[in-house]
Amino acid sequence: MTRRRLLVTGAAALAAPAILPRSAFSQQAKTIKIGGAVPLSGPVAYWGHSTAQGFIDGAAVINEAGGVMIGGEPHMLEVISYDTKGEVADSRAATMRLVEQDQCKYVFSQAAASNVGMLQVTEPAGVLSIVACWGYLDLFGKDYPLHFRAEMSDYEQGFAYIPFMQEKYGKDALKTAAFIGPNDQDGTDCHFSYKRLMDYYGITQKAAEFYNWEDTDFYPIVAKTIADRPDFIVTSPSPPGITASIIKAARELGYTGPISSPAASETKTILEVAGEHADGVILPVTNVEPSTDTQKAIEKRFMERFGSFNALAGNYSWWIYSLKAAWEAAGTAEDTRKVAEALAAVELEDTYVGKVKWAGKNSFGVDRQGVYDCFTTTIDKGVAKVEDVRFPALPADY
Repeated sequence: MTRRRLLVTGAAALAAPAILPRSAFSQQAKTIKIGGAVPLSGPVAYWGHSTAQGFIDGAAVINEAGGVMIGGEPHMLEVISYDTKGEVADSRAATMRLVEQDQCKYVFSQAAASNVGMLQVTEPAGVLSIVACWGYLDLFGKDYPLHFRAEMSDYEQGFAYIPFMQEKYGKDALKTAAFIGPNDQDGTDCHFSYKRLMDYYGITQKAAEFYNWEDTDFYPIVAKTIADRPDFIVTSPSPPGITASIIKAARELGYTGPISSPAASETKTILEVAGEHADGVILPVTNVEPSTDTQKAIEKRFMERFGSFNALAGNYSWWIYSLKAAWEAAGTAEDTRKVAEALAAVELEDTYVGKVKWAGKNSFGVDRQGVYDCFTTTIDKGVAKVEDVRFPALPADY
């Protein structure tokens, strides 16, 4: 496991990444440790690095501004991350180290296998977790009150991007759909959420195909998918590289319908891999055109701190600020259950993804699902642009 720490304060917070000794903090300041059990290597490392970057940057900004104020006392933030390789066993080991050795009461994670391994440790230990993942539906809800899912699944974001697609292409042009996803729990649970969404909008499923993470040739699975001529295809939860390969294969095989990827959230790879075939692509929750002062500042800091910026990392940048609001509202960072109740009530208005709140009480028994403005980017004829922004119009029973 790879250990990464962030102890940043003063002017260094606005410069390149810095690692400072504990003495850099005021002797009076206390520390809140946040642990990352994320895939930093392997097929979903892109997601893991994006998640970690949000916490690293946010911790630097918060520390620079004086830290988290609890009971009139400043608390500095320390971020510690270990590589889970996207495996359950590695994630469990990483989380145990974070909780038992590093004494973290707050842990973030990414992708189904890492989250499953993490939850085997965090919930029994009374540790609050905040994650990006749509799989593992049986491990989410009222029986896991310390567990927050900060990324919208196919279902939540669908109440923004499906209406947009119907407006763009016409309802009559989108009566059938097909699903392509990974052959694991993440893929099957995402298919469940996607199917639930399609049923809500009266869209008939034509096909559902599942690939293995080690696959590199997507022509056979795409050929099977388009054989039934679905009006559009949804690839979930597929990272940018796989999404791009699916798009390229589909276009070369003659498929012309829209292809939506609720998980790719990045255009650079898709444009590079799919090339001239990058057309008719719908990327929900993908803000490739930062427009507000907050969004532009996040992009600038990420470029300076990490040397690159992608919309997915921007999406994850609000998590740490919601925790800050919860710690200050609860008046504690020690009592994680009190913090969890405060966190569920947090609403943010000015983040990289616009307005943010926690919802899902009717569906899951507790408000633990993050919901936010859905910036939908399209790629048409090789040109990517944000074409729609709207808050998901979730059903009343959600």
